[in-house]
Amino acid sequence: MGPDSRRLNSQSGHHYLKITMVALGVACAVAGGLYYLARLYVLNEAERNIQAVLLAHRGMHRYIQEVMHPAFYKLKAEGLVAEKFYAPEILSSSFIVRNQHKAYNEERKAAGLDEIYYKMAALNPRNPVNKADALEEKLIRMFNENKEIKDYREVVRINGKDYLYVALPFLVNQPKCLKCHGDREDAPLGLQLRYPGQGGFNEKVGQIRAIESIRAPMEHQYFVIHILFASSFAGLTVLTWLLFFNTRLRKMVWVRTQALEQEVSERYRAEEEVRKANEVLEDRVKERTAQIAAANKELDSFAYSVSHDLRAPLRGIEGFSQALLEDYGERLDDTAKDYLGRVRAGCLRMGDLIDDILQLSRLSRGEIHREEVNLSAMAGEIAEELQRAAPERRVVFEIAPEITGFGDAILLRAALDNLFGNAWKFTSKTEGARITFGRQEEGGKDVLFVRDNGVGFDMAYADKLFGAFQRLHSFQEFEGTGVGLATVQRIIHRHGGSIRAEGAVGQGATFYFSL
Repeated sequence: MGPDSRRLNSQSGHHYLKITMVALGVACAVAGGLYYLARLYVLNEAERNIQAVLLAHRGMHRYIQEVMHPAFYKLKAEGLVAEKFYAPEILSSSFIVRNQHKAYNEERKAAGLDEIYYKMAALNPRNPVNKADALEEKLIRMFNENKEIKDYREVVRINGKDYLYVALPFLVNQPKCLKCHGDREDAPLGLQLRYPGQGGFNEKVGQIRAIESIRAPMEHQYFVIHILFASSFAGLTVLTWLLFFNTRLRKMVWVRTQALEQEVSERYRAEEEVRKANEVLEDRVKERTAQIAAANKELDSFAYSVSHDLRAPLRGIEGFSQALLEDYGERLDDTAKDYLGRVRAGCLRMGDLIDDILQLSRLSRGEIHREEVNLSAMAGEIAEELQRAAPERRVVFEIAPEITGFGDAILLRAALDNLFGNAWKFTSKTEGARITFGRQEEGGKDVLFVRDNGVGFDMAYADKLFGAFQRLHSFQEFEGTGVGLATVQRIIHRHGGSIRAEGAVGQGATFYFSL
């Protein structure tokens, strides 16, 4: 791209930037105006709905005072109602309306709607629940001072939420009202007995005795406003972008097409280079695989040769030691016989060590044949074999059922053989020996374990347990070559798992492993 093209693109970019800023400014202004109008409309609708509820309550008040009260006093004058009788449930308009609104809120809640706060507040009520708070006292005085004010509206914030608060003046005292709300001595006897205090008495004609107030949540109305604002702003923004950026988008598509064509060419060259590199790598892998196979074959031959060459002199030493004991045993003293016995035992140990080394070597190279293996059944078979080999021992085996694993059955059998054999060996001096095979969950994964209550070990030496030829006990205490746990670790690692040991001296040991 030359200098002229870059200068042209720069000028075009500044031009489009100016257009974008102007368009966004217009969109914001229009959206702001729509937001204001929508908010005003929603608030007015909410206020009308609240006023409808208040007017319904006011109608109920009027019906009670203008219809029910005269009927009641007529019945009392005719002697059909006792002189002392008074029940707010059928005579108190504030009591009736308050409980009617409570039932109304219960119905709203059952229908999944927000409750609407309602209160008829007075300066000197008979029922403390109608006592005006600071704001309500202020409003009552305001309505009394200026009778031209017919309502009060305010958006208040309570506990992080906005509510529309509407209050209307209520109960302007009429001369007939003083029959129950004038001097206490002039009130009906039943009313005096019901309310012993001065609440609701000593009112004056013409005064506004109370207000009705409703507080309704604005969350739904705000949601409507935000939807209108967001949709309007989004529509204007999208329209602006469609109108002013069509040309720029077409230019960007052309530039991107050119870049993609160049990228495709470069990718094709890169893929060709990768293909050639893969061919070279495959040749190297084949060569390396052949070298590894040859090395493994040579290692197998070497292991067999070492085994054969070591076993021959061992058999000679063991044979001549046996011949000395048989042919010249009468001439040898006890010390000489003990020496020859130690020589033979050393030969046997050396033979076992050679077998274990060969097994460890084979485990590192053999191919793994994976399948579903019933480890619980395998553990049960090993336990039976151990008990048959030493029927005089009393060992309790606890094997959890239905434990399975995915792996090589032969290798997993060798691992369990070593773990159970290890537990069997180190519980030989324990009364009430117990060996457990189970499963537990760690970090969302199944972990298997073999636990015993044998001699245990010091955790300071836990890192040495899985090393070849590592022993924490002398051969005189417990026989063995020190290769078993190294074999187990190699098998577990070949299955992609891990193994660890936990224990304490005299408290047994537990080997945890996963596949």
